[in-house]
Amino acid sequence: TDVAKNFSITSAVFGRMPLSDPDFAELASILQRRGIPTEIIARGDRFDFGDVIVEVLYPIKSDDPNAISDNDQSVVLRFVYGSRAFLLTGDVERQAESALLSNGGTLAADLVKVPHHGSRTSSTQGFIDATQARYAVFSVGRYSPFGHPHPEVVERWKASGATVMTTGERGTI
Repeated sequence: TDVAKNFSITSAVFGRMPLSDPDFAELASILQRRGIPTEIIARGDRFDFGDVIVEVLYPIKSDDPNAISDNDQSVVLRFVYGSRAFLLTGDVERQAESALLSNGGTLAADLVKVPHHGSRTSSTQGFIDATQARYAVFSVGRYSPFGHPHPEVVERWKASGATVMTTGERGTI
């Protein structure tokens, strides 16, 4: 809601937007008052922005207007620019990673925004292997009250050959 209140935005996209959830209802109200259109996106959607292709890998489409919007329903996007690919994973956890692995699409990316800030609930070995990432970026504060990123998750990414970076150490990456 803070972004919708304080920044000039022209549209908002969501994987799920259950209006029965008070937080989403408040956000939808703000967007509606400001005349900002919203769109629900799902696996299989694709957008072109000039030379950049954006593939929506997750979540799976749901016709239920109150479908759950939790970490495992985070939007996962793969940006492709020429021969480069970037994977943005939101807060997906093991269950969503498994679904992504079984859907048959590619997860390969030069850079991965590591799922769920490097939580123990994400970054399974199969998922890490499928990304073939050269760079693994952990979006996390310098001192996380949740202990993110967890050392064993950082080590899995390093062992895969990825260069690991955190926003807590480097700021904007």
